[in-house]
Amino acid sequence: MRKRNVVGGLALVSLGAAAAVATSHVQIHWGPTAEAAPVVAAEVKPALPPPSKEQISDARMLSRTFAQVASQLSPSVVRISITKGGGGSKHNAVHRGGNPFEGTPFERFFGGGGGDDDEGFGGPAPKQRGLGSGVVIDKKGYILTNNHVVEDADDVKVSFVDGKTVTGKVVGTDPGTDIAVVKVDGVAVQPAKIGDSEKLQVGEWVIAIGNPFGLDHTVTVGVLSAKSRSGFQGGGHFEDFLQTDASINPGNSGGPLVNLDGEVIGINTMIAGMGTGIGFAVPSSMFKGVADQLIQSGHVKRPYIGIRMQEVTPEMSKSLGKNAPGKGALVASVEPGSPADKAGAKPGDVIVAVNGKNIDASKDVQRAIVFSGKVGEKVDLTLWRDGSTVHITPTTAELPGSDKMASREGGGDRGGNAQKAKIGLGLQSMSPSLAERIGVDPKTKGAVITSVRDGSPAQEAGLQQGDVIVEVDRKPVQTADDAVKTLANDRSGGHLVRVRRGEAALFVVIPAA
Repeated sequence: MRKRNVVGGLALVSLGAAAAVATSHVQIHWGPTAEAAPVVAAEVKPALPPPSKEQISDARMLSRTFAQVASQLSPSVVRISITKGGGGSKHNAVHRGGNPFEGTPFERFFGGGGGDDDEGFGGPAPKQRGLGSGVVIDKKGYILTNNHVVEDADDVKVSFVDGKTVTGKVVGTDPGTDIAVVKVDGVAVQPAKIGDSEKLQVGEWVIAIGNPFGLDHTVTVGVLSAKSRSGFQGGGHFEDFLQTDASINPGNSGGPLVNLDGEVIGINTMIAGMGTGIGFAVPSSMFKGVADQLIQSGHVKRPYIGIRMQEVTPEMSKSLGKNAPGKGALVASVEPGSPADKAGAKPGDVIVAVNGKNIDASKDVQRAIVFSGKVGEKVDLTLWRDGSTVHITPTTAELPGSDKMASREGGGDRGGNAQKAKIGLGLQSMSPSLAERIGVDPKTKGAVITSVRDGSPAQEAGLQQGDVIVEVDRKPVQTADDAVKTLANDRSGGHLVRVRRGEAALFVVIPAA
């Protein structure tokens, strides 16, 4: 029997034992409720086959090599903790070996002093504490580290991997290379082997060992990213860094960078910002000679010949004349009475070889003379001069200042008043009163730049107000008129101008207007 009720506009239909509620449509099911068909995932095949047993074996062998190198070096790597007189400002923890957790809740536990008088917990501390790393290089107890780790230290503690801690003595420091030597007595030490950084190839595996963030004997692995990095610290520093992506952090300073032979080829010294993966180490080619001198005498004597240099650019090469070298070190100035002056070097010479070895840039000259040479020895310089090859043999003297051999690059600040001159320069003849005002030798002759027009060829060349033009196109300049006459000549390659800037001298090329 069929019954039909209407409730609220909905038709409820009872079909015996089965009832259905119909709204806008009716569903009819025949037989059992249908189930959704399972979705079959498409088979995903790896792009590469699984590694072979030989490949896995090779990888494990390399991994084991890292472990073996670290194990061999571990007894030679030390933790260096220093204390120095309090007061004054705190040193930068990242770059100067201070508390690596400075400013964090962990400051008290990692070199922060841990007392109520500790810096950061109320008022200047009576003591400053620092932390770094080092590596034993001699059986007599000599340890190599960074200058900034032990600089001005009153107390030095050296800790070994076996937990033994002894007092260390600073034998000597060299701020120019950021290298220092510490000595420990009365304890058996295992010196590390020193390698040759000159033989390293970019891309080779390297291993850094040290105490980052107070975590003793941390091992990190990477590759040699680049060689001969420089230009980070300015005058007074000698830079020829190895660059690596092996993780280096605060506390690694002074620790070794080693090759797969377990040889120390660098001393880790600084990083380019936290977490960048860019670290720098002083190469063994630089630190070996420095360490030897510090051990022998406590200080470093550097040879010099008395020249200032800059790189030869393509524009400069074109302006130097026909067949001028495309690379080398351009002599910007020669110090009067210096070994180079006595040997006959002249501004405008291009050094193309030192002791028979070709030179690509000014830092190659610095490396050959300052880093590898000795005071009192003869140096054979091959020079290009006005289309000819000239040989001179100056005898090196001791470097009287910290940056006499520093390479000087062209360039400068922008500025000056508007001028309608073709190349954008305002000039005035040098006079004794003007020389005194700009701080140069009263006997100096030349044309003083009084203004540089914005956007002019002169500004593009890097000339700036106060520079003194002493040569134009290799011709001496006595007055402003001399400079104007020579600069008025059109030259397709531009004008080669030599200027004095303070105590330095440099060449610049003013492009054709």
